[in-house]
Parts: sequence; C-alpha cells; structure tokens
Amino acid sequence: MNKLGHMNYANHYLMWAVALFGVVLVLVQSALIIRKSVVTGKKLGITDENMKKGIKASALASVGPAMGVVGSLLALIVTMGSAVSFVRLSLIGGSNYEAMAANFGAQAMGAELAMDMLPVVFTNALWTMALGLLGALIFVFFFAHKMDKVNGLLTNGRKALLPAIGLGAMLGSFAFFNVGNLMKITTNPEITVSAIVGAILMFGSMAIGNKKNIGWLKEWSLTISMFGGAFVGTFLV
Repeated sequence: MNKLGHMNYANHYLMWAVALFGVVLVLVQSALIIRKSVVTGKKLGITDENMKKGIKASALASVGPAMGVVGSLLALIVTMGSAVSFVRLSLIGGSNYEAMAANFGAQAMGAELAMDMLPVVFTNALWTMALGLLGALIFVFFFAHKMDKVNGLLTNGRKALLPAIGLGAMLGSFAFFNVGNLMKITTNPEITVSAIVGAILMFGSMAIGNKKNIGWLKEWSLTISMFGGAFVGTFLV
C-alpha cells in the first residue's frame, strides 16, 4: 500500500462519490434555508423588492471572497487532490485553514505536503482537516438553538440593539485582520498597501454610490475593494 502514491487514493471514484454527496447535501440545505428565509421574511412584513435586493447584494458581495478561495483551491489540488479540495472548500471555504491543517497532519507523520506523499501521510492530513473543525460543529449542535438567550443577555432584553451588536462584531473582525496587515509595512509593504487601497476603494465606492444613488456600485463595493487592493499590492508595489 505504501508503495502507491497518495494520488491513487485522492482521485479514487469512491472519494469523488463522497465529495459529490457532501456538496449536493449542502446545496439542498442552502435551497431550504433560502426558502425558509423568504417565507419568514414575508411573515415579518418584508417586501419582495427588499428581499430581492438583499439576495442580490449578498450574492454580489460573495464574489470577492469566492475568488480568494479559488486561488487557494488551485494550490490545494496539487497536494490533496481534486476531490478533497472540492468538498473541503465547498463545504467549509476556509482556504487558509485547510492548507494549514493538512500541513500539520503531514508534519505529524514527519513529512510535508507534497505532490507525492505516502498514503498514510495523506490520510493523516485528511483526519487533521476534519477533526480540526469538530469543536465548532459540536458547539453549533448543542448551543445554536440557545443563541436567542445569549442575544437577550447581550442586549439586556432590548432586541433593537442586535443590529448594532452584529455590525460591531463584523467591524471588529475586519479591524482585527487588517491591523496585522498594516503592521507589515516594513516586512511586506505590498500587503499594507493592499489593505490601505482596499479601504480607500471601499469608502469611495460607498460614498459615490450613496451620493449618486448608484445601487450596483454599493453592491459591488466589497468586490471592487478586494480586487483593487490585491491588484495594486501585487502588480504596482
């Protein structure tokens, strides 16, 4: 068994069958969630026009992050195979985590991620990728249905504050990741420039979109800022 390269197993038809099953399951769940959201939105009095705007804005805002996943997908394919990369990045989408976890699994066997690994190294990398997220899944299973109580505790019973708390959490997340990028001005200036240019493009797109009432510009602002920042940092610095 160890004489065979790991790609014989990574591209096996059983691996593809499991991968396709997982992706189809997520697509079905997504369709059910969208349907449930639309039904609930109508019960809450949200108009069809506003729901269509929300769906459109969400879809457009996902383009930029999705392109980042595609880039990582190409790098992961050469080591973990197409089937594993397809299912992991379709279900989880955390490209940085997947590559890091796989590498940890390979290092635990005294090896590194490579285009030709022993099957046991490949297997250990797979287990590390899967088990590394087990804690998050257990937390969601046991506590997701109790988040209403957590929200009530955070807002002291004033549910009108929930949007502000959600916005604050999102801004805090973006700030946390960007502070590290700004601090790399001496070691990796292209990363710092990308972050600054992306912020300028984001504020500019939103300001022009609001002033000129250009809906599509506001909807595409995140994608524009991500690609614009990456382009300037990569090709012009």
